[in-house]
Amino acid sequence: MSLFKSWRKETNYQFLFWAGMINGIGSRISQIAIFGLLYQLTGSGMAIGLVLAIRMIPFLILAPLGGMLADRFSKKKLLFTVDLFRIPVVLSLLLVQDSSNVWLIYLITFVLASLEALYVPTRMSAIPFLVKQDRLIDINSLEQAMVGFVLVIGAASGGVIAYYFGLSTSFVLNGITFLLSALLIAKVNTPFDTHNEKGNEPLFLSRRKLWSSAALITFFFIAVTMPLANGIDNVLVSIYALEVFEMGELGVGFLYAALGLGFIFSSMCSSFLKRSLLALTVLFIAFEGLGHLLLSIVPSFSTAIYVIIFITYVGGLSNICIDTVMMKVIPRRKQGTIFGFMQAISNTALSLSMASAGFLLEVFTPRELSLLVGAAYIAFTILYSILFSKLNLVKEKRELLRGMKSA
Repeated sequence: MSLFKSWRKETNYQFLFWAGMINGIGSRISQIAIFGLLYQLTGSGMAIGLVLAIRMIPFLILAPLGGMLADRFSKKKLLFTVDLFRIPVVLSLLLVQDSSNVWLIYLITFVLASLEALYVPTRMSAIPFLVKQDRLIDINSLEQAMVGFVLVIGAASGGVIAYYFGLSTSFVLNGITFLLSALLIAKVNTPFDTHNEKGNEPLFLSRRKLWSSAALITFFFIAVTMPLANGIDNVLVSIYALEVFEMGELGVGFLYAALGLGFIFSSMCSSFLKRSLLALTVLFIAFEGLGHLLLSIVPSFSTAIYVIIFITYVGGLSNICIDTVMMKVIPRRKQGTIFGFMQAISNTALSLSMASAGFLLEVFTPRELSLLVGAAYIAFTILYSILFSKLNLVKEKRELLRGMKSA
């Protein structure tokens, strides 16, 4: 299978993969513990909502900065440094003892989110420097598998560890995962951190060059629109378990595990994703919309599990396709900057969407909202089809390269 062949050959990427897997699971374990700690101290669901909102804020400013730093300095050193900084920050949660320390939880959450905002675009822009171009589709498939495993293992183990061993154990384990991640990053042996030897490229990408590229405009448009539906998805998963099927917290766990399984299954199909990636992106997003239409009429909880697996399966495939296209078209020297701006845009749109979901659920039933989300996905495919039909990726890549050289 091509996926495993690419895995074996890309030894440097293996270190990056395991680092992402380990610190991702640790962060998920810590996040669940933070929710538990907040609820113990405040008894308020609003406090948990505030933490989720705080996590989104740093991405608006720091994700673009992180991307620009990744284009300017050593990606390896940036990733290593961020992991090391996160260790004392997450361990600071051990200082929280009573309700008078709730402010410290918010502060630590903000700092952790800020460091993550620097980390994510740096890591993403490192991938094309670590792997060969013809293996990008396989590597992005592995990235989707990692997302799935983090979701399944992190969510499942987070609850068990917090319940049986205490919240403090969760924070200590997260600190250990950040240390292990840093050690794995240190083992990466590649020139991906020396691509800007001259050091004379501008730190900021000019607005003229940014908006003169039809490809970049299209990628940014997707980064804005897709999270508007994805954010409502995230809220609906819990609502279906708690309200529609009345399965309680156990149901929430099952449905989130289904989300993770969908991403894992999508990673196994990279061998079928070799050509016409833009067309496949549109097709899979349309299927994602169809999945939400089905979710609005599912008769039982078990059927909902299968439908959610299908939704994230096709969603994972669309992510693999569009990420691979972007990595091939956007010049590597500016991928950190571009991906950083995209993270800022998509996370802002995601937070607005999640916030609006609560208000929408006051107007629509969960099933009605699923129907609207499905219709939104299908509407997006029409818009994306129009935009993609106007793109000549070879020409766009050549123009972007020429624009970077004249910067």
